[in-house]
Amino acid sequence: MNRDLFYQVERDLMNIAVLSDIHGNYTALETCLDYLKDKKIDAYCFLGDYTGEFSGVEQTIKTLYDLRDRYPCYILRGNKENYLIDGLGKDTPDWNPYPSTVGMLRYAYNHITKDDIRLFKSLPISMRIETEGLPDIVICHGSPRKVNEKFAEEEQILKEIIEETNVEYIICGHTHQIINRQFGKTHIWNAGSVGASFDMPYSYRFMILHGENGEWNPEYVSLEADVERLLCEMKEAGLYEAAPFWTRFTELQVKSACGEYMHGDLLNRAMDLCRKKYGVCEWPKVSEDCFREAFETLFPGL
Repeated sequence: MNRDLFYQVERDLMNIAVLSDIHGNYTALETCLDYLKDKKIDAYCFLGDYTGEFSGVEQTIKTLYDLRDRYPCYILRGNKENYLIDGLGKDTPDWNPYPSTVGMLRYAYNHITKDDIRLFKSLPISMRIETEGLPDIVICHGSPRKVNEKFAEEEQILKEIIEETNVEYIICGHTHQIINRQFGKTHIWNAGSVGASFDMPYSYRFMILHGENGEWNPEYVSLEADVERLLCEMKEAGLYEAAPFWTRFTELQVKSACGEYMHGDLLNRAMDLCRKKYGVCEWPKVSEDCFREAFETLFPGL
């Protein structure tokens, strides 16, 4: 955890909006921020993954800059930002055979600037929020020590994280699913995903932390999604051509028709098929024929 980045807020009554995993869904972000306008929000937490499955990358990043200039903001880096920092979205011919794997990374890379990359590099993967009169909070994308670690799902890792952080409250993202659990004296909360929720039915999800009388309490918020608008935006932006089967899965997601499956399940199925067919499979070099077969296996007839 980056222990050099601390914010001090001198209040004992706080409302903090926690928004995670926007994934380029500016329509969702705009809806959530409109809802928050009259909620007396004192600070905003953004837990990473600002690009992903949707087309509103530029507007999403611009909104982060604007909010940072007007409010106290705690902004973290997610695994999607790491991919772009590492150059995985650069538009090179080497990626042409793998559109469903890298198509959305390429789309994002073509819609951000060098300044955005510098911003991503400057962001920590975790922070500690100190507020006078209230317990400290540790915020992270995956876990406080690793950007893509789903620590709340494994008991041993959870114990390690709690010992390492030594706080009563840990707020995470990355899984796109709401978590509200307590382990000993430590509360672990996940706000769900603003733009790519897997908590059904699909909606725009985030959290407001209410701090008062020496404790924090979460308010989980779920706002109805404008599904037709999202599908129209995806089509107009050319996402079905940029990342064919990845985007078809996203369509099922927003229609609440993907069942218990996540994008990761589609990828893992495609990679398994790739290994069986070609003897080896190294992400992101997953062939499109394997993605097609994986999609048709998970969703026959679609």
